[in-house]
Amino acid sequence: LLVALLSVLQFPSVASLSMASPSPSPPPSSKYRFRSFEFDSLTGICRRPSSFQFSEEDTKDTQYFVMRNVPGDGDCVFHAVLSSVFISMGMLNPDSAFSSTMSSMALEMRSVVANYLSSPEGILYVNNKPTKRIVRCRDLLKSAAQNEGMTIEDYLSKLRQPGKLGGLYGGGPELTVLSNLLRRPISIYDLKQPTAEALSENYGEIERMGVFGEGLFEDPGRSVPDSVISNAVFFTLDSRAMQQSKQLSPLSTPLKCSWHLHILIADAGENEKHATVLLPSVPILHNK
Repeated sequence: LLVALLSVLQFPSVASLSMASPSPSPPPSSKYRFRSFEFDSLTGICRRPSSFQFSEEDTKDTQYFVMRNVPGDGDCVFHAVLSSVFISMGMLNPDSAFSSTMSSMALEMRSVVANYLSSPEGILYVNNKPTKRIVRCRDLLKSAAQNEGMTIEDYLSKLRQPGKLGGLYGGGPELTVLSNLLRRPISIYDLKQPTAEALSENYGEIERMGVFGEGLFEDPGRSVPDSVISNAVFFTLDSRAMQQSKQLSPLSTPLKCSWHLHILIADAGENEKHATVLLPSVPILHNK
């Protein structure tokens, strides 16, 4: 699991994929079926599959999500985390088009992470389950640089650069820092092979690979009933956007306001991964 210290240090960096749906599309059952997903061209909201489900192994509880794609410019991990934070705080509409301001903030986020990693006395919490795990920033930085075959100075320099200019893609070390800086748990998910039911019902099944900050930065709103918080965020396409959209009907989705951040990292090609945002939604959307 990613939450194990060794796995955090070795968690691979994430390459990016274009926000538009690529073509031609491979069969949905293939390893890279992320390329067959259909996204709204204006908002990046995934329309097919329209929802994603994760089931807890121990409790069998099911969590429901809507996916929002982010630009594939080499900064997808930073875009995904930034978008998740802003949406959860009510500072960004989930259906807003991605702006140049967000790209600038993602670049600034890179700099903040690099500065924190280079802190000589900095301490990072990895998780608290089953026992508390911590790592010194300098040790994490040294391991991350060695993993990339770089010196520490080169690693920090590359981390500060945007992905489209050759900057490092975000990975385990960067997500560890972001979880600590934001004081939020960050769950990482992967796609599962689709079942016949999932394909016919237009939903995707996902599995959780690990949680950065698990047991440390808990969601203060976890005990609040869905009926209280589900009306906090809705997204729909307005009439003008609908005219420009390829979709036949608007999507109106009640979402939960979650302190916990959820990121899907999917195989998008040979040695290529892409990060997207998973927005927790209420069961009523999924006829549950």
